Amino acid sequence: MAKKDKQSIQSQIAQYLYTHQSATKAELAHKLGVSMPTILSNVSTMMDQQILVPAGELDSTGGRKATALALNPDWAGAVGISITKSNLQFVLMDIMGNLLASQKIAYSFDGSRQALEFLADKLESFLADHPHHPPLLGCGIALPGIIEKKSSVLTRSHVLNLENYSLLGFEKAINMNLLFENDANAALLAERPGKEDTLVFLYLGRTVGGTLFSQGQIVEGDHSRAGEFGHMILYPHGRQCYCGKKGCADPYCSVSGLTSGQNSQLEQFMKEAKAHPDSSQAKAWDQLLEDLALLCSNLRMAFDQDILIGGPLSPYLKDDLETLKEKIRPLDLFERNPDYLFASKTDHAGAAIGAAELLFVQKIRSL
Repeated sequence: MAKKDKQSIQSQIAQYLYTHQSATKAELAHKLGVSMPTILSNVSTMMDQQILVPAGELDSTGGRKATALALNPDWAGAVGISITKSNLQFVLMDIMGNLLASQKIAYSFDGSRQALEFLADKLESFLADHPHHPPLLGCGIALPGIIEKKSSVLTRSHVLNLENYSLLGFEKAINMNLLFENDANAALLAERPGKEDTLVFLYLGRTVGGTLFSQGQIVEGDHSRAGEFGHMILYPHGRQCYCGKKGCADPYCSVSGLTSGQNSQLEQFMKEAKAHPDSSQAKAWDQLLEDLALLCSNLRMAFDQDILIGGPLSPYLKDDLETLKEKIRPLDLFERNPDYLFASKTDHAGAAIGAAELLFVQKIRSL
């Protein structure tokens, strides 16, 4: 029993440092609600095992300076892969969240054996090009669609045009410990939310998705479909959505909806929108902000939680976050200042980074 308790404390210590980057022994004892002798014993063991390392001394108003602790970046690493309609994104991470390498490859993944072999070959080449990394825990794969994890099946992916697709093919092609996650869920994990966090994550990519996060856990729902915000009706009888309904948020707030009818990729589209305020691109961007304001207001009314916006559109929202808030203000019955709205700190590689984080979360829970 004593061994189990010690392992549990070690997991709590690692989890806290994972989400807070560093802490002193006194802070760990206070935040975890355990005695200082217990912290000292477990920290000593974890340092002997090279799980923890000193992270510098903190300023002191008197007496000896306290030494901060952090997870050892050389303790563990992981690969993350994000699969989209037209690209494969590879990242190599260490457990401190440092991005060691990144590569994006244009490729249309169709789920065939040839596609799986191509993915495996590119992964092997990616790792061969970047041989200096901590011991790898495995590879996380982020996919656009609904994943039934118990049966390892991608039940539906409009983006990849796959339905009831077995994920076992990945395991046959890639000789690593593999974990799978929906792309929106993975993008949230890239933010490293803590156990105390409760929020709504709105993912704006080629399609619109999202995640509910409560007390350290992703809320998946009874059928792994929680967070399908893209199919909330925004305008009854409005634009046609790929799901068959009309007026869903997806055709109004997604990358596909924004660039529809424009012969340009998102980066070029937004460059035009920012450079030429009177352009069709700028007008389309402003309209997306109007539609997004309505969606965010509805989400706030439904959940009364902070809203974090991530996905490929989020880097462009950072400059216009105040504009978005201005558009939300007249829609919000209770709050005149929507300080509950935030833009993600990660870029377009967020889903791949979050996929790698799956391995770190698994490792920490196993301590």
